[in-house]
Amino acid sequence: MASVASRVILQPGDILTRSGEPIDRLVFPEGAPAMLSLSTGGSSQDVGMIGRDGVVGWSRLFSDQPTPFTARAHIQAGSAIVIPATAVVDAANEDSALLKAILSFGQRFSMQIARTLASALRDVPERRIARLLLMIDDRIDGDTMSVTHASIAATLNLRRATVTDCLHILEGEHMVRCSRGRIVMRDRAALEARAGLAYVTDDGLD
Repeated sequence: MASVASRVILQPGDILTRSGEPIDRLVFPEGAPAMLSLSTGGSSQDVGMIGRDGVVGWSRLFSDQPTPFTARAHIQAGSAIVIPATAVVDAANEDSALLKAILSFGQRFSMQIARTLASALRDVPERRIARLLLMIDDRIDGDTMSVTHASIAATLNLRRATVTDCLHILEGEHMVRCSRGRIVMRDRAALEARAGLAYVTDDGLD
């Protein structure tokens, strides 16, 4: 597959797959996490995040059905490895270890979505925000996240004012430091404690 793989630079907002379109390539993020969303009733909702832990377009290994997800680069710019879907399918048919690795990721991602749904139904906004920040931190280099209050609100389907209030609390307790368009992780252990059962260590990762 090395001969057909290419490395690309993704910018926040770049579309990797569109819901309803065929999966013609698989994208392996390296430094730019991807956010996957589902469209329902004319609106879309973020449902899961993929970083260097996995691959966008893994369902192409199951069938040639169109993807149900729109995936876009999220948080920050970074590189990704892009491989034509047919090449990955052919390689997986010949290498059971590759097939198992991709399917195992698919299972972990399904559990991530399930935990996201459970958290949305039961957890207070502050806990949900703590979980999201931890998931982002798992998938980027360093402790600085290029994330805005508005993007957090959109991802978690919260009011922007609610996000701002919760981040003021987390910042006041020295868990994070917020500036315009950036959030810096200061005390990860404390943030994990605040997230509680909403967050599983390395949520969605090995």
